[in-house]
Amino acid sequence: MSTTTIRVPRELHDRLTRHATDEGTTLAGAIERALDAEEDAAFWDEARATMGATLAQTTLRGDTEALSGTLTDGLDPDENWDDVL
Repeated sequence: MSTTTIRVPRELHDRLTRHATDEGTTLAGAIERALDAEEDAAFWDEARATMGATLAQTTLRGDTEALSGTLTDGLDPDENWDDVL
């Protein structure tokens, strides 16, 4: 594994060290966890923005309504699956 050195202000280094100690990890582990959390938050922010858009909701609702009638296409309404379920 290769390593690199980054220069950070002493206050940031001290905060990171305290955080790493509290979490029971190394400085690299604390940085990795923080980056992972930031990437996860960005992903979910984008997902909420996409799914929350009026157009997306309208399209999804329309698709759901259009396809809901196909759930029983070709099925025998008297068919019983109790022995399998």
